[in-house]
Amino acid sequence: MIESLGETVKSVLPSVVSEFNTTLLPAIETAWGRKFKDELENENQKTVEIAKNYARPLNNCFYRHINKEQPTFLEKTIDGSDYVFNDILVEDKNSFSTGNCWVGNGYKKTDIHLLKKFECDDNGKIIKAFIGIVSMKQVSGDWTDRTLQSHRSVLKFLNQDIDKIYVVHGSIRPAKKYLQFELEVV
Repeated sequence: MIESLGETVKSVLPSVVSEFNTTLLPAIETAWGRKFKDELENENQKTVEIAKNYARPLNNCFYRHINKEQPTFLEKTIDGSDYVFNDILVEDKNSFSTGNCWVGNGYKKTDIHLLKKFECDDNGKIIKAFIGIVSMKQVSGDWTDRTLQSHRSVLKFLNQDIDKIYVVHGSIRPAKKYLQFELEVV
């Protein structure tokens, strides 16, 4: 299941990024009433703002492209899951940070995670990505508990998890304790 989904994601990634950069990003800028550079010029949490503004259009674009190739890949948005693929729930996580983690809302998540990290250029176009798929039952890394200060949860993977993450695009390398995810040009 993971390999089948991974191969489909790999095959649609160039089309998704192209559509996002040429069609969806200009639409986002039109909605903002100004260019990406101007909108986020003085933003001190730039990656958070990018993630908030890009998540829905980018995920919808991925969904359309994947579903076209794999009709059993369907939306199923419930706490802890975003999709279902061949009757298996899939949690989808995006990140636009350079860090080695993903941030979530603290709700319990389903086993299979589709993990995506992106890098944008100064004009907001997606230029690099890391994408992996993991069964959380197979790894040592896990979501942290929510805190009273943020109500957020963080997902990191330990070095020993390196062979348990199916890499779709990009690469992984061990660091001091946690895995580091390397983005590659899309």
